[in-house]
Order: sequence, then structure tokens, then C-alpha cells
Amino acid sequence: MATLAGGIPSPKTRTVSWVSIAWFTALLVAAYFPILKFLVHQWSVDENVGHGFFVPLVAAYVAWKRREEMRALEFKPAWWGVGVMLW
Repeated sequence: MATLAGGIPSPKTRTVSWVSIAWFTALLVAAYFPILKFLVHQWSVDENVGHGFFVPLVAAYVAWKRREEMRALEFKPAWWGVGVMLW
């Protein structure tokens, strides 16, 4: 990986990773669009599940508050993950 002095990834490397993240996000939204559309409709009309709008916001807040802790985690891939993806 190309790095600058001090071990910081070069801007080109960071750009590629952001492009990858954007591409993955676009594919994820495209794949789940029908169910997301249904969920938003359901949350709008059914007062019993109206709190569904807040769940992603709360999850994003918790992830943001723990971002340093998550960055410190060591990335260790496992083969059993392939089985989960195939299932």
C-alpha cells in the first residue's frame, strides 16, 4: 500500500477505498430498495412501528460514539464467514 511519511495512506489509496464504499453502498441500497420502501410505508401508516424511523439514527449515533473503539479492533477474517454469506 502506498503511504506517506508517518504511515498515513496516500490520498489516492483513500480515494479508492471511498469509491469502493460508495459503490458497495449503492449496490446495497439497490438490493434492498423494495423492502426499504415497504418499511418506510409501514412506519408511516402504522403507529405501532412508527419508531422505526429512529432506529437507524440511534444505531448511527452508537456507532459514532464507539468509532475509536471499533478502529482499534484487529481485523481477523474467518473462513466460517463464507458459509454465512453462502447461506
